[in-house]
Amino acid sequence: MTGALVVVEGATDRAFVDAIARRLGAACEVYVMRGNRPEKVGRYLKALARRFSKAIVLKDLHRGGVDRASLIDEAARLVSRLEGLKAHVIQVRRSIESWILAGLSASSPEDVADPEGELKELIRRRGGHYVKRPEAYRRLAEEVDVGCAVARSKTFRDFVECLESRA
Repeated sequence: MTGALVVVEGATDRAFVDAIARRLGAACEVYVMRGNRPEKVGRYLKALARRFSKAIVLKDLHRGGVDRASLIDEAARLVSRLEGLKAHVIQVRRSIESWILAGLSASSPEDVADPEGELKELIRRRGGHYVKRPEAYRRLAEEVDVGCAVARSKTFRDFVECLESRA
């Protein structure tokens, strides 16, 4: 049993979280959970429980037309029943792009209605071109100010504290 298992929703989330964990010196493996069925998360964690000391499940609050809050609550309920693995469900306020905005000094990034659009516009203003690809998100993770992101985003702070804690 070593490090943490971090479960994310997509390939860009995986690239960002993996690069942030490396910057923090935190031992973890990042897996992409395809789909939004809470029972799938429970089975997935149960299958991998012996390989990790803890698990962190990141669930975005965004995505139109879907009651994400109930999905997140159900995932947390199922995860809390797991034996042999300390698991945490962190509800990412809006999306991982909110964390990137926080680390690039955006004010109130978790209140931005469209963080991906805001990130795209910020990159454009800086003379860049936004492309949602894992390589781009890995580079953004290297660019963000982690201390600033922790100060400006409660959910990012929760993630970092959970990742760095022993339990």
